[in-house]
Amino acid sequence: MASSNQNNSSPKILPCNERAVVFFNGECDLPVDFFRKNSFYNDFDFFAADGGANISLKYGVIPTAVIGDLDSISAATLRKLEKICRFINFPTEKDKSDGQLTLEYLTGQGYTEIHVFAATGGRLDQTLFNLQLLDDNRHCRIITRYEEIFAIESGAVIHNRNGCRASLVPTTPRVENLNLEGFRYDLADADINYGSTLTLSNVIISENAKVSFREGGLLLVVSRKADSKAAKQPSGLRLIKGKKR
Repeated sequence: MASSNQNNSSPKILPCNERAVVFFNGECDLPVDFFRKNSFYNDFDFFAADGGANISLKYGVIPTAVIGDLDSISAATLRKLEKICRFINFPTEKDKSDGQLTLEYLTGQGYTEIHVFAATGGRLDQTLFNLQLLDDNRHCRIITRYEEIFAIESGAVIHNRNGCRASLVPTTPRVENLNLEGFRYDLADADINYGSTLTLSNVIISENAKVSFREGGLLLVVSRKADSKAAKQPSGLRLIKGKKR
């Protein structure tokens, strides 16, 4: 097996591109021909976190490397990949998940945009921790069949999502002075506490929606496809949630 032990110096992978796809070991319900038919991912490098290699093969993708302790990869997958794929091994007893180690490793290799598949579903605890990883990896986003999830910066402009459902999930105890423009329910200087559902199930109604806040952290959960009915709003109606402070 072409393997490398992470107890020694980290092996270098020379990225072919600046963007990468990573398969985690959750659930992935995309059509099996998704990557074959989706030319958007033609210039991405592909990787798998441990058992994510099983999912990678399901989608007809040979990963550049499999990263982790290899306790979840099937024997059949291992046989198929052992001579054509690099394995970067970590010990089973460790302080970080295979997914976290993979994101850290690829970030260190110079990847500036990482799309993570199969990061949700299955074990709920794994899903929750995978979502938390986004807060410290703002160049990463989780992709599901229907949604994308990523940490959003203050001042961000969301382009070309008119008609898409959007929820903003606080990741800090408090988000201060949150302003939303270009949403069905705009916000003006609202303070949102962790656990609040005020920003659940909004809808983007602009080609250039804006999000800004003074303090705190937010995850954006946005649908991958627009709902034409959701995008419609009666003429002249502008709804604003939140109180001016």
